[in-house]
Amino acid sequence: MRSAASVMPKTAQHPVAPFLVLWFMLTTVYTVWLMTFWPGVLGEDSVAILLEVQNADAFRSGKTVVWYYFVKSLYGSTGRVEVPVGAALALCAAMLARILAWCWAQRLRKMLWFGLLTIALAPHMIYFMGTLYPDGLFAVASAALLFEVWLCVQRRTASIASLLMLAIALPFAAFLRPNGLIFLAPVVIACAWLDARSRLRVLLITIAWSAAVFAGNQVHKSTTQETQFPLAAFETAGFLQKRAMNDLWTLYPHMNDPWVLKKPKISAATLETLSRQRPLEKIQQYRDPAYWDMLVFHPDGPQLGALADTDKHTVVREFWTYNLWQNLPDFLASRVNVFTSAALAQGGFPAMSYATNVLPRVSSQSTYRLWQWSTLEHWLLRVHAKSYAWRWLLWTPWLGFALLLWACTRGLQSAEAGLLLISIPMLIQWGGVFVFSIAGEYRYLLPFFTLPLVLLPAFATRNKPAVW
Repeated sequence: MRSAASVMPKTAQHPVAPFLVLWFMLTTVYTVWLMTFWPGVLGEDSVAILLEVQNADAFRSGKTVVWYYFVKSLYGSTGRVEVPVGAALALCAAMLARILAWCWAQRLRKMLWFGLLTIALAPHMIYFMGTLYPDGLFAVASAALLFEVWLCVQRRTASIASLLMLAIALPFAAFLRPNGLIFLAPVVIACAWLDARSRLRVLLITIAWSAAVFAGNQVHKSTTQETQFPLAAFETAGFLQKRAMNDLWTLYPHMNDPWVLKKPKISAATLETLSRQRPLEKIQQYRDPAYWDMLVFHPDGPQLGALADTDKHTVVREFWTYNLWQNLPDFLASRVNVFTSAALAQGGFPAMSYATNVLPRVSSQSTYRLWQWSTLEHWLLRVHAKSYAWRWLLWTPWLGFALLLWACTRGLQSAEAGLLLISIPMLIQWGGVFVFSIAGEYRYLLPFFTLPLVLLPAFATRNKPAVW
């Protein structure tokens, strides 16, 4: 690696030619993929957002207003699913090309090839970016936003390229998913290290997008998923599972008998509340250790999502005040189980052909496999299958986790503002996924797979003196 002084001169500008070459190359690859798997990969979340776009008065998908308007502006005006999918791929290509072109300009060629081959062109990354879910776009946008924050703090100024990428990435990083709001903090705080003109421009971009999203929420009220009730319901269902020993009771010492079954593990108010919806046996029957979907969406299941608001409040209150503390070891074990399941990519993924189940359920004009590239499809499916077979190694975000721990340690020891501004929000994201996730979905950890695109450049310039 080159020294920090030569790697990142303060006056360095974004190289246009390498960016255009990389963007064209990535866009070409993504376009070929999309034409092969036309109109893209669709799943149940795709059905939900398409139905909301078609009839917002009758249906809510639970997605953010930014995702709603993104799909509405592109699918609602054309009736073709491939349009928002293609737009997401083009945006991802631009944001990835920006980071890779910077590596090229700084002569970090090994880093460029690593990012290109193992992240930008990874089979599962193209799969997620080409799926009508917000997760792939969110993961790439969060990396792009944090990269620009780090670069601006290091340079103490925001170049035109940084401003353009901030304007593109910010709405998708901060507002595409509810947990993205934390990314507003590093953008705003970074302004303290910028010159006056750059500070004004960055703040204007942030305020403009925030105002647009606020206005969008006034026009279209989104119904994003709650945080506390899903966690309380999922974990309480786990506490209710029958066990061979100490079933639904906690052991407490007694003055006469050293071990007496004395205190129930689940409060009476919780049992009464859950019993009003369906028998408790139904909850025990449909509880999955890594997913809460069966408790909510299965037509024959307990359908806990249909509980009245007062009952949901009771479940949440009893969870935080009683049930959690009577079952703390089980809670921690469950958190580790769900997180590890997600990190090892054990979650369910929509099949490449699942669009055949989606298109008939929506009013789309898209044609399944319009181009009929069956030979290429067969070959790409084999590549995807090989990647999927090794997903526990190739897909998992262990490198992102390791670099994040390094960045936090280095940032605290050396008081490096750039490192702290990108590592602390991601550390909070890590903790949030661990504590509140109610499904072992790999896509929730996808931002940590793209995180090396941000932290490897920081690692390459680690000998640069502290900026504080």
